[in-house]
Amino acid sequence: MRISQYLNKFALSTLVITPCLLLPPAFAKTVFASDIKSAPWSEVINTLPEYKGTFNTGLRQSLRRQLTLPDIGAAFNAQSEQADALLQRIKKLDADLSQYVRVSESISRFQQLKRLMPALKNIEERKLIEALLVKNQIRVPRLRNSRLLPHLDKRISILANGMIFNLKALVRENRTYEPQLLASMEKYGVPYSARIPDFILDYYLLPLGQNEQGKWLFDGSISLLGKYDMKVVGVESSISVEASNREQAEAKSMELLAESITEQLTQYLLTQS
Repeated sequence: MRISQYLNKFALSTLVITPCLLLPPAFAKTVFASDIKSAPWSEVINTLPEYKGTFNTGLRQSLRRQLTLPDIGAAFNAQSEQADALLQRIKKLDADLSQYVRVSESISRFQQLKRLMPALKNIEERKLIEALLVKNQIRVPRLRNSRLLPHLDKRISILANGMIFNLKALVRENRTYEPQLLASMEKYGVPYSARIPDFILDYYLLPLGQNEQGKWLFDGSISLLGKYDMKVVGVESSISVEASNREQAEAKSMELLAESITEQLTQYLLTQS
């Protein structure tokens, strides 16, 4: 069952920004906007190595779907204007990468990742362009920040896979469904830890009995809080699930809330790119 079937109302609205590709003048005259689902980009993406970590992988996949890429024609080759424009674009991306070197490591993993989201957009776009050029046997020049790219790329992966949460003290009750919440949050890439957390998780699940069809009904709420208990992302939901008993229904509801809050966190980070 998909989360969209049950989660009807979000406490924090998410603004999804589609990044625009700034094209060199010569290129702008010859191409139109495309996306990752269009050829040849859909073929190129399959040549890139797979990422490790649930949250890191989901974040990068979501970002790639938001990229606006040039429409590549059938006449694409090393002598074409499109190839020259892509090479110029790589040089621009390389130059821009320098500004992300000084993101402090003394702040939380989440805050570091938030500030590095523009760098992640830069890296993912550059990887796709370079892969397309290599696929077409076009030489990719070694640029000033070519060694910086893998360093930042690895750092972003470590940050995305390293975010953790703790539970707000007032919700640490003997709830039978809490283990399911912790397991579900780990499943979606943001696990519980007793170490210094990136987030404090606050939640509740209010049982409302069963409807005429026998489905279990709940009002649910889940939030990730940052410094000074400021809400980063939050979800409020009217939940309806099929289950053989209340305990099973509570467990299913916890997984739905965990899936929803981690998706909201992904969307929030994408607005920072």
